[in-house]
Amino acid sequence: MRKCESSMNAPSFLIPGLDSATTGATILFGGDFCPIRGYEQKMLAAEEIFAPELKSLLQSHFSVINLEAPLCDEGLPTPSPSGSGLRGSPAVASYLNTLGVDALGLANNHIRDFGDEGVIQTIQNLSRVGLSTFGAGANHEQASKPLEARLGNLRVGFLAVAEKELNLARPNRPGASRFVPEQNVLEIQKLKEQFDFLVVYVHAGHEFTTLPSPRIRRAYRAFVEAGADAVIGHHPHVVQGIEKYGDGLIAYSLGNLVFDSDYVSAYKTTEIGFLLKLEIGKHRIHQSEVVPYRLEPDYIVAPLQGESFQDFRAHFEGLSQMLGDESKYQSEWEKNVRFRWETEYRRILTDFSKHFTERKNPDFPRRARNLFTCPTHVEMLEKIFYMLEDPKGGLEFP
Repeated sequence: MRKCESSMNAPSFLIPGLDSATTGATILFGGDFCPIRGYEQKMLAAEEIFAPELKSLLQSHFSVINLEAPLCDEGLPTPSPSGSGLRGSPAVASYLNTLGVDALGLANNHIRDFGDEGVIQTIQNLSRVGLSTFGAGANHEQASKPLEARLGNLRVGFLAVAEKELNLARPNRPGASRFVPEQNVLEIQKLKEQFDFLVVYVHAGHEFTTLPSPRIRRAYRAFVEAGADAVIGHHPHVVQGIEKYGDGLIAYSLGNLVFDSDYVSAYKTTEIGFLLKLEIGKHRIHQSEVVPYRLEPDYIVAPLQGESFQDFRAHFEGLSQMLGDESKYQSEWEKNVRFRWETEYRRILTDFSKHFTERKNPDFPRRARNLFTCPTHVEMLEKIFYMLEDPKGGLEFP
C-alpha cells in the first residue's frame, strides 16, 4: 500500500546501533487500541482522537495496531457470568479506516470477550471496510496464519500470538493464536524463508511492570534467534524498553495507544506510550524511531513536547539499558514482583477461598482458573512463593 509522506512532525528520537543503509519500506507500530467509553463516544461522533502530528504519521506509513476489544453487536452472549467484557461498536471499523490504520493484530486476551460470534463479527466488520487482520480466526489454523503485506519490493510477514488466557482458538472454535515460545520458534524458523522481513507481534507479559519478566525476555530473544527481524510487544499497559538483539530489534511493550478503563488508569504512567517507526530492508532494520505520546483527559492522544519529552527519553533509555545489565535487571525485576504482590496478588491469594465459593461473584471461579493456568500468572506466582520463603525476599503473607 502506498501512502503519502507526512508533512507534520512529532518529537521523536532514534534507537542507536542500527545500520543506515537506504530503506526499502517503513512500518509504524502502535500498542493496545481499546475503543471503549470516552474514546468510542468521540469516534462514533466522528471527532478526532489523535493530534494532527500523530494522525499524519498513521496516514503516511503502513500502520499496525493491536485491537484490544472485539467490534461486535450489542447483546451478544458473553462467557462471563457477570456480563463483563470489552466491546467496541462495529462502526469503529470505518473510523479506523479513515484514521489510516492498515492492519490490526487480534491476538490478545479480550478477543473472545463475546464468544465465537464476537470474534467472527470483528473480522467481518474490519474486512468490510478493507482492513487486514491477523492473529485470530474461525479456528486455530486460521488464527495462526501470518499476514503478508507487499511494501515496496519487500514481502513482509506479520505473525501475531497471545498469551493463554480465556481467549484462544481451538480446532473448531474462534479465537486467538497462542504464544507458546517453544512452538513459536519452530514456526518462525519456517516463516523467515518465506518473507523478506518477519515481524512477531506479541500480546503477553506482566501488567504494569517496568521491564519484561525473565520468561518473556528469553522468549522474545529466542524469536530473534529463530529468524524474526522484529519482535513487538504489548499488553503490560505501560512502556518497557527496546533492545537491539543479534540482527533484530525487540520492543517489549509499546504501552497503551487508546484506552479508557478505571482498572488501567488506576496505575501510574498508563497514559504514556509510544509509536515505533521502523525503516526496513531485506532482513534488516535500517532505522528505528520512537514517537512518545500522552493519552490526555479529553480523549486526545497527543505527542510529548518539551520537558515531558526529555523526561520520557531519559526514563526510556534507562529502561532499555537495564535489559542488558543482568545485575540491574534482576534487581528491577524483584522490585516489580514486590509491586505486583502489593497491588494485586496478595489480595487475590488472601481472599481466594472466600471468593471462590461466593455466589455474588460468579466470575471468580473463571478468573481463578485463568490465574492458575495462564503461564504469565504462573511465572509471577512461582517467583512470589520463592520470595515468601526467603527471609530476605521482602514479601510477607498476612
